[in-house]
Amino acid sequence: MESSLFYEGMSKIYDLLDVIYFKNNDANPRKALYDYINQQDRKILDICTGTAANAIAVANLKRDAEIIGIDISKEMLNIAAKKVKKNGIDNIKLYQMDATDTKFKSKTFDTVLISLVLHEIPEELAEKILLEAKRVLKPEGRLLVIEWEEPQNLLKRILFYLIRKLEPKGFEQFLKIETKGYFEKYGLQILEIKHCDYTKVINLKKVTLE
Repeated sequence: MESSLFYEGMSKIYDLLDVIYFKNNDANPRKALYDYINQQDRKILDICTGTAANAIAVANLKRDAEIIGIDISKEMLNIAAKKVKKNGIDNIKLYQMDATDTKFKSKTFDTVLISLVLHEIPEELAEKILLEAKRVLKPEGRLLVIEWEEPQNLLKRILFYLIRKLEPKGFEQFLKIETKGYFEKYGLQILEIKHCDYTKVINLKKVTLE
């Protein structure tokens, strides 16, 4: 019961991000996701889907695609399932699954999403998730990562202070990571970075050996 109440509370906090931090449509990281998802993409994986905010947004955009959201938390998935049903979406499937050891075949997905996850976890766990994402991604597929980025605007920096206080130990260090080198360690190449409100969307591909 306590666990369910905790995740119910956390889900409300997650969904408040759209109201407080992602309300500017032109600088919304989900709009950047739309720009990177190709028309021919048919299978899209949302790793650590949480309340399925990104999965729902992408499913509304790509009604002809199959969107799969995975999360280790049964409670979060229950909340996500309620949201999917409420929105009348029929092209999302949700699974309780370990992001470091999914049950999908290699080279399955056209696009893989990882949103606001890497900064919350130890680097050794982030490595396992990124390598698993790389494994299930098609050779020509794209990995799209959304992560926090400190804004330059003074008012936005004040609002970002709340994020700094809520995030776990190590967040400040994560903000200073050299992005290109961070992903290159895992065989991922940055194609482009879009800077959005409080966040950046990183478009990556797998580095293939000649």
